[in-house]
Amino acid sequence: MAVVAIDTASRGVGPDAQRTRHGQLTVTPFDILNSRVVHGKKFPLGLELKNENSIVNIDTAVQKIEELAQDGVFRELLTDHGTILFRGFPITNANDFQKFVRAFKFPNPHREVGLAGKRTVVATDIKTANEEPPDVKFYYHSEYGRSAHFPGILFFYSQIVPDSGGQTPLLSSLELYDRLKEELPEFVRDLTEKGVIGRQYFPAKEDPEAEHIGWNWRDSYGWDIKPEDGLEVQRAKVEAVLKETLQADGEWQPNDSLHVLQHLPAIRFISSTSKPTFFNGFAGVYGRARDNHALEAPFKGDDGKYHLPTTYGDGSLIPTTYLERLLEISDEIGFLVPWQEGDVALIDNFTVQHARTPWIGERSLLVSLWDGHEKFSKH
Repeated sequence: MAVVAIDTASRGVGPDAQRTRHGQLTVTPFDILNSRVVHGKKFPLGLELKNENSIVNIDTAVQKIEELAQDGVFRELLTDHGTILFRGFPITNANDFQKFVRAFKFPNPHREVGLAGKRTVVATDIKTANEEPPDVKFYYHSEYGRSAHFPGILFFYSQIVPDSGGQTPLLSSLELYDRLKEELPEFVRDLTEKGVIGRQYFPAKEDPEAEHIGWNWRDSYGWDIKPEDGLEVQRAKVEAVLKETLQADGEWQPNDSLHVLQHLPAIRFISSTSKPTFFNGFAGVYGRARDNHALEAPFKGDDGKYHLPTTYGDGSLIPTTYLERLLEISDEIGFLVPWQEGDVALIDNFTVQHARTPWIGERSLLVSLWDGHEKFSKH
């Protein structure tokens, strides 16, 4: 029989529920250096696999995860903590990682619509993280926060840890909302009343620029395009995907590129808790544009990519002072995941934003995206 020890204080249950005995295998909380406390809960929560006897294989470990998942343990912990960092599990490759993520029994693997990043599929539900060069910094964002179609759950698997850097910064978007409400109430008011318009640039597949950027409108949205389709038919099919899947508008440019415009709320409410969350991606858009000197039209940066600005929902510009303070607050409340090889972070995309720091050396971070149980609701 293994022992599964879960932090009763974090779950809000009595001492009798602290340990469920299954043998000598134990999943127990551990302290994460420099972790934070958000709304009275550890952020993130660390859970470590311990075995008192022999080495555990991945199938045995996965069985214990499945048992806990069936009891609703992780669903409750994820609501409370936003992120769970798993350590000490026998995960050594993409296939092990796939077994691990499937053990949680989330509803469906997430189908990405409008991918705007370089990724490679390495197993059925597993991809590489964004493959941009290691010197590129990613600012905090909700995954697909610029879209009406987004995953609820993210898994990150640290396969190879670089010599330096390469952490995955995390912040609670619940805490971020709280700080903005306190310091910039007029900004929160404008975002709540107006929402935002996110813009993304997609070149034509035949354009040499598409290879440099790493994506194009045909591969991102042209699922129904056939080889014999002419340009007008291709465009019509892409526009249908935008409308039906994303409730988005497309603006075709003279060079046959596509601007995708999405009118979205910037602040949403979690159904299970009614808490407001800062769910969007425009801080990252601004940060990348600023770093690449692309804040003015035509918004093409030093990196050769277009960084189209996010505006308020009425088309007016978001003041730079707000955007700069947003980046500062994000860094103030952020947490750098201290990756060890084999670690897996389970992240609630609805309540946690993530980023990326540059690194030196070899790094391998794999991801798996899922549709979760949580929903957004109207306030």
